[in-house]
Amino acid sequence: MTIFKSSSPPISVPHHLPIWTWLFDSEYSPLRKHNAADIKGFTNAATKEHLSYADIKAHTTHLSTALVKNYGLKEGETVSLFAPNTVWYPVAMFGTLRAGGVVSGASPAYGIDEMTYALQKAESKILFTVPSSMEIAAAAAKNAGIPKERIFLLEGTLDGYKTMSQLLREGSEHGEAGQIPQFKLPQGKKNSQVCGFLSFSSGTTGLPKAVMIAHSNVIAQCLQVEQITPDTLRKILAVLPLFHITGLVHQLHLPVLLNANVYMLPAFTMDAMYKVVEEYRLEEMLLVPPILIRMVREKELLKKYDLSCLKRFSSGAAPLSAEILELLQETFPQTATGADDVGFKQGYGMTESCSCITAHPPSKYNYKYAFRVGTIVASTEVKIVDPDTGRECGLNEPGEVLARGPQIVMGYLNNEQATKDTFDADGFLHTGDIGRIDEEGLLSIVDRAKELIKVKGEQVAPAELEDLLLGHPDVEDVAALGIPDDYAGERPKAYIVIQKDKRGDPQAVGKRLIKYVQEKKVRHKWIKEVEIIDEIPKSASGKILRRVLRDMAKAGNKGIIVRDDKVPAKL
Repeated sequence: MTIFKSSSPPISVPHHLPIWTWLFDSEYSPLRKHNAADIKGFTNAATKEHLSYADIKAHTTHLSTALVKNYGLKEGETVSLFAPNTVWYPVAMFGTLRAGGVVSGASPAYGIDEMTYALQKAESKILFTVPSSMEIAAAAAKNAGIPKERIFLLEGTLDGYKTMSQLLREGSEHGEAGQIPQFKLPQGKKNSQVCGFLSFSSGTTGLPKAVMIAHSNVIAQCLQVEQITPDTLRKILAVLPLFHITGLVHQLHLPVLLNANVYMLPAFTMDAMYKVVEEYRLEEMLLVPPILIRMVREKELLKKYDLSCLKRFSSGAAPLSAEILELLQETFPQTATGADDVGFKQGYGMTESCSCITAHPPSKYNYKYAFRVGTIVASTEVKIVDPDTGRECGLNEPGEVLARGPQIVMGYLNNEQATKDTFDADGFLHTGDIGRIDEEGLLSIVDRAKELIKVKGEQVAPAELEDLLLGHPDVEDVAALGIPDDYAGERPKAYIVIQKDKRGDPQAVGKRLIKYVQEKKVRHKWIKEVEIIDEIPKSASGKILRRVLRDMAKAGNKGIIVRDDKVPAKL
């Protein structure tokens, strides 16, 4: 049996602590390790509003009391967060955890149908949002059976809805002695057996599923990443969405453990991001490839700012091309000196691994390692398995990446079959990605066996688009997959078989279908092109053979192609 193990020292996960206690009321807490004046926190980089970690502890105590005593939240019930990045997001998140609730983040770009699905699947009882999202939030909450009096505003005001400040006041009115006790693990249970978060992922196949992330998964991942984080990283840029697993771990939890200050951008623009880096002299930027691509291609904007403070870039979610890596070194030469704390790092993982399975340690920040996705993080084991034969592969042999460790999640909520399909009896997560490990212990991802389309780091499930398009009267059959895109990494494409009585004007049908998806789905799920073909290739069991469609494209066998003539909006 060939199992690749981490070369990092093992971590020790405190299995008796839930997350809130771990970060705010234990020997691990920065509140116990640092003087009050040195405690960092979350800063709105635009308005300068700041909440220290001490503020977070006090606010979440009052919020948890209000949620339980005034609104009946029970242990194990779900609270959904539907908002952009704001300093009040962690208050709602940690307040829910202190009450023993489960937190489910949702993309602020969701439409009514997608948000309804998320609320129903997560079985949410309470919803936090912001005024600009209230129209969608209220409609989705109604569909999901959440009463209006359980929809709250993280910030801002809106007639008929209670605000975070009102909830904090209601909680504080119970007095110091009337605050609820912090959540403790049920008798006989470890924190690996208690769900703290529900994050949506399509896994390796199918419609989005609610991933059950245990308290221990987040704690373990933070300890794993802390081990390979430079001591100087005490300022963290939070431009990635907080609902995403990267935001959840690296922008909401890890900074508290490190006592690092987080600078949040509620509305992303390249200008706003550059201003934050320049003003606060940040040494590291955690970004997704589309932003890095814009940084090296939009050089006139870059010239307006002094970013000489930057030492390294951190990336994930999708690979970067050799061209872009070369341009990064040319554009930011101070990151390419070869010193130990400068360069480029990335992590490889998925929601089901609570972020990283592999990541670059400081000794591998040099750009020459950037084509690979890092070494195995502490206390983690990886197997490379031939997808056809099941044989366990050795060094430099490609196969499906399987991973086992304390960060691997509990499974999928109310979906036993999908859990069995993705997590095997030995505790290994089957990633669906094809990779190989070399003599330096570095993992390379060489292909993706799974169906997911990655658009700007966001997951798009082909099955979701296929279900939508099959409901259109012009469509007889459909298959969706990803095609390369310079800015987004990939964008969705739909192969369509048109209903027999609608085949007179295929161009018109294609344009109707592109518009139909735009009306029904969030922007990153919009299809870039439609290809009209005679038949969708399928296996004997009826499974779509996407590989055959890709092979057809490579061979130049094309049907009638209709493209979205709109230029995709930049990040």
